[in-house]
Amino acid sequence: MRKKTELLISKKKKVFLIIGILSFLCLVFAIVFLASYNYYPIVSRIDEIKKYAKKDTEDYATIGWLRVQGTNIDYPIIYAPTYDFSGMTYDFLWNEVSSDKLLNQVTVSGHNILNLSSKPLVANENHKRFEQLMSFVYLDFVKDNKYVQYTANGNDYLYKIFSVSFSKRSDIEKFTRKDLTKNEMKEYLKKSLGDSIFNFDVEVDENDKILSLVTCTRMFGHYNEIEFKIDARLVRDGEPRLNYGVEKSDNYHEIEKIMKGGENDEKV
Repeated sequence: MRKKTELLISKKKKVFLIIGILSFLCLVFAIVFLASYNYYPIVSRIDEIKKYAKKDTEDYATIGWLRVQGTNIDYPIIYAPTYDFSGMTYDFLWNEVSSDKLLNQVTVSGHNILNLSSKPLVANENHKRFEQLMSFVYLDFVKDNKYVQYTANGNDYLYKIFSVSFSKRSDIEKFTRKDLTKNEMKEYLKKSLGDSIFNFDVEVDENDKILSLVTCTRMFGHYNEIEFKIDARLVRDGEPRLNYGVEKSDNYHEIEKIMKGGENDEKV
């Protein structure tokens, strides 16, 4: 009888042990799942816009804010049609189009002063403005950083990156205006996806809202009209904020050749 009792107790201990292990694994899974589900959590910048807007004048209006995952890009966006953006800017980005609604294509520009070489530095702490945007030429960096937060019109929006490319300035300016038609959106997306140096596992079509981040580069030499551009689309209703796949496209071969002979840094 005593042996049977000891055996029963032993079995119960094993059951409790198994239950404990399973409970622990479920907890770990839940933590990992929730962390990945909210892969890049929104950190509201609505109040920051209000604070920065205190500097506004008749020629200068704060219209938004931008955060980019994996970088120190966390700046206000201004609209100033009379401002000469060829000069130095320190603590803001800009949009050449002002609107009181979320447009289907928004272009945000910023200067790249210290990260212009054909071998850009990755997330250098001394780089400001849009200089750390050049980190997105590297696959290892892109694998872990795919989201952009855009705050405007009293709302915080999250976007998923679907294209990283080098584009002609004229091609970018062609779509930098209000209210693109469906056909224009199709044209824009076809060009963006075709030029991308990466293939992202993310769907995008003419019904999505697109955010484009643009800065200068000397990847192809000192004197050209090529800009570095990142395109992202608004996270759809009910879509989880998960990490997603990415790989080099055929376009990346040319970039790799250029970067092999690149300098570490280049200052204007």
